[in-house]
Amino acid sequence: MAAKLSFNLRWRLSVLWALEWGISGTLLTYLPIYWKQTIHLSTPRTAGLLAVAAVGLWLAPFLVGQVADRWLASEKYLAISHFIGGLILIGFPHAAEQYKQTGDNFVTLLVMSGIYSVAYIPTWALASSLTFRHLTDPDAQFGKVRVWGTVGWMATGLFLSLWLMQREFGDWLAQYPEFDAIRSAAAGAFAWLPDPQPAHCFSIAAMLSFGLSSFCVFLPATPPEPSTPSEFAPLRVFNMFRSRDFRRFMSIGFLMSLLIPMYILVVPVSLTRKIDDGWVPAIMLVGQVSEFPALLLLGLFLKRLGIKITFSIGIAAWCVRYCLFSVGTFSLIVAGLALHGVCHVFMIIVAQLYIDSQCRPDIRASAQNFLAFVSLGIGIPLGLLIAGLLDEWLDGNFRLLFAMAAASCLVLLVLFWKFFQPGGKAASRRGDDDERVEEHPSLSAER
Repeated sequence: MAAKLSFNLRWRLSVLWALEWGISGTLLTYLPIYWKQTIHLSTPRTAGLLAVAAVGLWLAPFLVGQVADRWLASEKYLAISHFIGGLILIGFPHAAEQYKQTGDNFVTLLVMSGIYSVAYIPTWALASSLTFRHLTDPDAQFGKVRVWGTVGWMATGLFLSLWLMQREFGDWLAQYPEFDAIRSAAAGAFAWLPDPQPAHCFSIAAMLSFGLSSFCVFLPATPPEPSTPSEFAPLRVFNMFRSRDFRRFMSIGFLMSLLIPMYILVVPVSLTRKIDDGWVPAIMLVGQVSEFPALLLLGLFLKRLGIKITFSIGIAAWCVRYCLFSVGTFSLIVAGLALHGVCHVFMIIVAQLYIDSQCRPDIRASAQNFLAFVSLGIGIPLGLLIAGLLDEWLDGNFRLLFAMAAASCLVLLVLFWKFFQPGGKAASRRGDDDERVEEHPSLSAER
């Protein structure tokens, strides 16, 4: 039976995840629309602007991993990073508006996106390593904490939609006279606020970023683990590649990360053909709702089925999802969004848990950032560029684009099932070559 997570620790980690993913929920579901519909960037330029965010992940395994594993407490690094990120977010709308008017400072947008990525994106992996550090049974406990990241994403995405579409929402609410008093009171109370603008997605994200920077004072102390002072933590991560199955797992994960950007880049824009732009973040919340049951069931699936089957279910869900998107009707697109919980939790979060099960305690931050480097720092940017070029080549034929992605997922599922055979001990978790460690529970379930 898993050890019980104390309320004092649970609420602090839960707020961390709610704010961490609340920032992403404000930006990721709306930025492709903002860049294309408001700033009038082409699809390849939009893809390039999103892809340059990989700069942060190129540095993360070496800079963030070394700092958090060897020099600076994780909660202090998070506070500094989110404060810098908030400052960059405040400046983004001004640079974007200048580009819209002149069309000659795209490089500025690229540089700002790169700087923000260095500050913010590595904190995804750092939040994971900090959380794993304080959990006694990650397989059973992580989902119960990580679910609050889903809550944060949903709350901010819904707030953004209601903010941008407040007039339309007010007109709809006017059909119900019983709400007139509440509507009038709200209109009077918030009359001082500015009119909604698409660029307010940056303002909301900046407030969340500053809020998380301040909240870090409440996070549990997470100083670097004791280690050999001269040891460079990120280099120890490469010892994990001695395992054949680890190499295969990382290879399949990388190839899958090439396909995920088709969802990030194309789905929000394809939805604008069906609904108003401002409602897209709210509709995308269908995917986040599905994360709740997936996160709560994750521990059971890992215990009963193990890493291999659980990860395979995640790949299969991506295949089915892209098939639904390929058909292209609004109802099937929504059904594809509803598979997000299985797609994200059973593949991406399972990968994080697998990495944690294979690494030594004193290189957790480096290992998680290395996973982010491979998938988000290389795979996602390449996938964004490929998706942008394919979208332009296919002249916006979303159905064919998603059909190609579905076929690719099916091929990777077959390869993963045939070649990945977990069950051995993780060499990278040994302090010395002859030291033995206990097998991780999620791996023993494969036997």
